[in-house]
Amino acid sequence: MIQINPREIAAEALMQILAEGAYNHTALRKLLRQNGAMPAQDRAFVTEIVNGTLRNYYYIDYVINQFSHTKTEKIKPWLLAVLRTAVYQMLFLDVPDNAACNEAVKLAGVRGYRSLSGFVNGVLRAIARGKQDICLPQKGTAEYLSVVFSHPLWLVKMWIAYYGYEQTEALCAADNVAPDVTIRVNVLRTDVVALTQSLQTEGVTVKSGIWEENALHLSKTADLQRLEAYRNGWFHVQDESSQVAVAVLDPQPGECILDICAAPGGKSFTMAERMKNEGALVSRDLYVQKTMRIAEGAERLGISIIQAQPWDATLEDRTCIGRFDKVLADVPCSGLGLLRKKPDIRLKKDGSEIDSLWKIQRNILIQAAQYVKDGGVLVYSTCTLSRKENEKNVMWFLQNHKEFQLEDLRTYLPQSLSTQGEAGYITLFPHIHHTDGFFIARLRKKGM
Repeated sequence: MIQINPREIAAEALMQILAEGAYNHTALRKLLRQNGAMPAQDRAFVTEIVNGTLRNYYYIDYVINQFSHTKTEKIKPWLLAVLRTAVYQMLFLDVPDNAACNEAVKLAGVRGYRSLSGFVNGVLRAIARGKQDICLPQKGTAEYLSVVFSHPLWLVKMWIAYYGYEQTEALCAADNVAPDVTIRVNVLRTDVVALTQSLQTEGVTVKSGIWEENALHLSKTADLQRLEAYRNGWFHVQDESSQVAVAVLDPQPGECILDICAAPGGKSFTMAERMKNEGALVSRDLYVQKTMRIAEGAERLGISIIQAQPWDATLEDRTCIGRFDKVLADVPCSGLGLLRKKPDIRLKKDGSEIDSLWKIQRNILIQAAQYVKDGGVLVYSTCTLSRKENEKNVMWFLQNHKEFQLEDLRTYLPQSLSTQGEAGYITLFPHIHHTDGFFIARLRKKGM
């Protein structure tokens, strides 16, 4: 019988993500499939180690550098992956220090570094002895939040400037708590009660949504695609923030709607369900493969009104001018609202891309505005917490497109959120709303 060491798989995934630039979900999915004989408990352990290490990356490296004479930037990638995953187990999991140390020493020799196993052992034993006396930056500083909550310093400073120190601390803390999986009930085929019963029958823990009545939060899910309800097309995965964005758009049966940056398709699916599968819904994305996946998802869900088309949203399509009742522009963004779900984002951003992204976002807004009928609606949204990409883009757009005006959101928001949005836009926060960080603005084109 083949023995698969879950700690080795976790270290390999981490090395691929950090040293080779692989995406977190991609590396994990590939390695778990390649090692499909692992028991479910070991698969969950691998996922926890990888995601937990990434969420606490800056803190873990800070600790290693405090106890190691050789600093992290000079440690060989495999040994560094082994050290990082071991430190995560020692500091954040209920794993005995001796077990984490001994297993790490064994792994050091797996890739030909047996001669350096003493180095790994020495660093980890030192951390085990001194972990109660780790010297942190001064409390009340951006540096303290950066280390303790493992967020890049530039991001912490930006958020402090936006939201103040206390809110930034709460936001960073929320980013480090793994969220439940959130799904949207496909009301074309089932309802909340029937779907809940089906999921519970297969051992899934189900909780009601916070803001949306057709949202459910799942835990103990394993592989969603293996569930009968998934195969039956009874739901699709979608955070409640995205569901709220669709609620703000307020799609109605019989309307003609454009989802200009639609991949992976969740908002289009929710729109079609709200439209009762009546009308026309054009779902576009830059890449053909992504539009094919949207079409496949629509077929699984029993949705027939979606037309999935490849198109560069920054380019004008004269055939679409003045054609749509409503347009959703959920634009490419820096993704800073997704750190709970995609912890590797914090390691791959340096803030510089924001200055290139807002130009793309404004270009997409220019094109999207042309496609809205007189009296129609344009919703602009992002999954980031960056004012350059959010409020400043909306203000710029209004200054340059006098035919549009912001519209009070309170009529369209879920009742429990309806005290907000009077200004025409809303920001959702992980630490306040328990969703992804998300920005939504609703703009009405004046009638002739």
